[in-house]
Amino acid sequence: MVTVNEAKEKIIANTSPLAAVTVPLSQALGSFLASDVVAPIALPPFRQSSMDGYAIVHSDVTEPGTALHLTGESKAGQADLPSVQPGTAVRIFTGAPVPEGATAVVMQENTSVAGNAVQIHEYPVAEGKNVRRAGQQIQQGAVALAEGTLVSPGAVGFLKGMDVNEVSVHGKPRIGLLVTGDELLKAGEPLVPGKIYESNSDMLKAALANAGIAEATVSYASDALEATIAALKALIDEHDVVLASGGISVGDYDFVGKALEALGAETIFYKVRQKPGKPLLFGKKGDKLIFALPGNPASSLVCYYEYVLPALRKMMGSGEPFLRSVRLPLRHAYRFDGERDEFLKARVEGGEVVSLDGQESFVIGSFAVANAIIYLPVSQNRVAAGELVEVHLLPL
Repeated sequence: MVTVNEAKEKIIANTSPLAAVTVPLSQALGSFLASDVVAPIALPPFRQSSMDGYAIVHSDVTEPGTALHLTGESKAGQADLPSVQPGTAVRIFTGAPVPEGATAVVMQENTSVAGNAVQIHEYPVAEGKNVRRAGQQIQQGAVALAEGTLVSPGAVGFLKGMDVNEVSVHGKPRIGLLVTGDELLKAGEPLVPGKIYESNSDMLKAALANAGIAEATVSYASDALEATIAALKALIDEHDVVLASGGISVGDYDFVGKALEALGAETIFYKVRQKPGKPLLFGKKGDKLIFALPGNPASSLVCYYEYVLPALRKMMGSGEPFLRSVRLPLRHAYRFDGERDEFLKARVEGGEVVSLDGQESFVIGSFAVANAIIYLPVSQNRVAAGELVEVHLLPL
């Protein structure tokens, strides 16, 4: 049995980023950059107005009500611009090029127009006011986004604004899911005594989709050794990562561990000193990663967030694979006994973290409203209200 930290260290040490591929930017959402993206142009590429108003020489305004002669206008997309001479002003619109000679833009709410003159009611006017400098957002040749950055909707907009249409990203792992358990019913089957509906595969597929992995192959195996061996072999042969749900504890009908041994897979560790999710197995067969997750749904999801997701993120090239961790005060006191660290389903609310009802490993309903996981090591098994605890924020 390993500790929580030992388990995480072993997983990261045995995980490598997948090879880089070049893809259209439109297909890169949810991927991590495999190399720096260098800005091919400056943003903005020219001096740009941030307001509707008037482009002027700022030093012309010597008192409130200074009148300047209007000589033209500059609108967005315009290339042929009038220059601004001392004593003159040019009507300008948001996003338009700032004419040569202008040193500031006065917003139209601080002006009034009479005939061919505009009165400036703002005084003094600072040099550069309401003018976006060329390259203020990024200079040509600078690193726009660094290797390991997640391609988010904001990243897509940023790169498209520089006419970047392809990026190098790490590939996304191919995922195979194995579901075991003779007690499980598929969707739509009639409920009969002793049976329950299988939900872990859809739960894990949803978690994978949330991580940017839209597809996963699901296979089912009966509670029999040969069936488990055959199903695992097929998934390992065709996928980069295999997640087995259930069948990894010590019951008479738990065959996943025996099947992996029969297939020659290497067990990196089996069992973690934690609650829930103690019977977690992490192994490899060649360069394929294998996670055998507990069958109880809350245990399975805790293990996914704390161990599987970081491995997937590292494979996809993330430089920060683990859930974001913060320290927050616990709203209500909590205590536990035993020699295992605890993970608690929780909600972050108003600068505090609340441990939810229903912490049992079979209770998934509390996860439905959770936005965080509290991590309590054995050394912190008596927590007073208001005491700071380690909180892992879920990627919702």
